[in-house]
Amino acid sequence: MSVGGFSDDVMVRRLDGGPGVEAAVCRFAAERGAFCLESTAPEHRDGRYSILGCEPVEEVVFARADGGWLEELKRRVGRGEIHPPRLKTRDTRDGLAVPAGGWVGYVGYEAGAVLEGVVSSHERVLGTPDVWFGRYAAFAVFDHWDGRWTVAGEAADVDRLTGLLADAREPVAVDWDEAVAGELVGTMSRGAYVERVERAKEYIAAGDIYQVNLTQRFSADCGADGLAIYRRLRRANRGAMSAYLRVGEACICSSSPELFLRMGGGQVVTRPIKGTKPRSGDVVLDEVNRRGLTESEKDLAELTMIVDLLRNDLGRVAEWGSVRVEEMAELERHPTVFHLVATISSMMRAGMDWADLLRATLPGGSITGCPKIRAMQIIDELEVGRRDVYCGAIGYIGLDGSLQMNVAIRTMVVEGGRVHVYGGGAITADSEAGDEWMEVEAKISGMVQALRGTEVRVQQERMA
Repeated sequence: MSVGGFSDDVMVRRLDGGPGVEAAVCRFAAERGAFCLESTAPEHRDGRYSILGCEPVEEVVFARADGGWLEELKRRVGRGEIHPPRLKTRDTRDGLAVPAGGWVGYVGYEAGAVLEGVVSSHERVLGTPDVWFGRYAAFAVFDHWDGRWTVAGEAADVDRLTGLLADAREPVAVDWDEAVAGELVGTMSRGAYVERVERAKEYIAAGDIYQVNLTQRFSADCGADGLAIYRRLRRANRGAMSAYLRVGEACICSSSPELFLRMGGGQVVTRPIKGTKPRSGDVVLDEVNRRGLTESEKDLAELTMIVDLLRNDLGRVAEWGSVRVEEMAELERHPTVFHLVATISSMMRAGMDWADLLRATLPGGSITGCPKIRAMQIIDELEVGRRDVYCGAIGYIGLDGSLQMNVAIRTMVVEGGRVHVYGGGAITADSEAGDEWMEVEAKISGMVQALRGTEVRVQQERMA
C-alpha cells in the first residue's frame, strides 16, 4: 500500500542530541529545493515546531495560475483519505500533529485572487511562479518545547536527513556592521501613498468597501544570497511562522507573525492580525503605544471587520454552528511592533478537505479588506505592481490531509542580485494618511535592519 504517492515504508527517528536550528538551516540550505518552516519565536503560542527538508521528489509549478490551478494541485497532491498514525511524528497538546513528509510551498496573492475572479492588471517584475509546491519524502522536525529533533518519513530519506543533521556545524556569526543591500526604493513616494489612502477612503465613504489593505514593494541591489539574508532576518525580526524557501533561482525569506490556517483532526484555526503600533525599545514610549493600541476604537473596528469576514469564509466549509471566536483583540508583542490578534476556530464539514478550505479562504481576509472581492478590485487599481508571494500563504500540506500556512507578510524575495521587501496596512474611514505611512515603516523596519544592519528610513522614487 502507498499513501499520497509515498511508500508504506515509513520511519520515525527521535534524536537525543543534534544541532541548533540555525546550524541545521545552513546545512540543509546547501541542498536542492531546501526549505525551512521555522518558529524563530518559540515562546509564541504558534511557535512550537521548526520543520526542515530538501531534495523534493517532485514539484508542482503554476507560473501563471488561472482559476483552475487549485483543482490541478488537488489532483497532484491527493485528498489524503488514508490517515495512518505512522504518518504523524507525535500528537501535540492541542491534538494536532506534525506530518511525516508531505508537500511544502506557497500560494501567491494573485493565485488566491483569481479564485474569486480577480485577475491582476500589472506586469510581472519577479520571476517567481504564482504557485509552487514540492513533495518531500521526509521532514526533520525540531520541537522547541522539549529541544529534540524528530526525523520522520520514508526510511531512506530519514537516513539522509539524519546525516545532514549530524554534519551541521555552527555558522559564523552575523556581522551586523555590514550592510548587505543598497537603499530601498519604493514603488510609491510618500505623497503617492498618501494620495492612494485618500482615494481608498473615498471608496469607503461611497459604500463600496469598509476596509482595504494598501501595500507597496521596496527594492534594492543586494550583495548577499538568500540564506545570508534569512539568517539576519530570523534574528532581527523573529516570527512564529517564519519560512525560507529556495524556488529555482529565487529565495523567499519570511518572518511572518500571522497564522493563516491550521487544519488537523477536522479542526481549523485562523489567527488574523489587525491593529499595529511600533515598538521603540523605550519602556515609557512602548507603554504609551501599547495602551494606545488596546484602547483604540479604530484598530478594534479593523479587527472586528476581518473577524466577521473570516467567520463567513470558514462558514463555507464548516459544520453548522461550529465557527467560534475563541479570543478577540489579544495583544501580541513582536520585535518591532505590537499587534492585536483574534483566534477563530471551526470544524470541517464532512466530505470537505484542505483544497475546499483554501478555496473558501484565499486570499486571507486580513490582507484584502471587506467585502473581499470589491476590496481586491480596488487593490488592483490603487497598488503599483503585483504582490506575488507577499500576502499569499506559505506552509505545508501533510500526507494525512492536514495543513498549516502562514500569511506571507514580513516577507522578502531575493532574486537576480536584487532584494524585494513589502509592507502595507489596513485603511478604514478613520485612517490618517500620515499614520498609515508610519505603520508601513514600522512593519518593514525589522527587514530593513536585517538588510542594512541599523534602523534606516527607506528612500522613495517619485511616481511617473
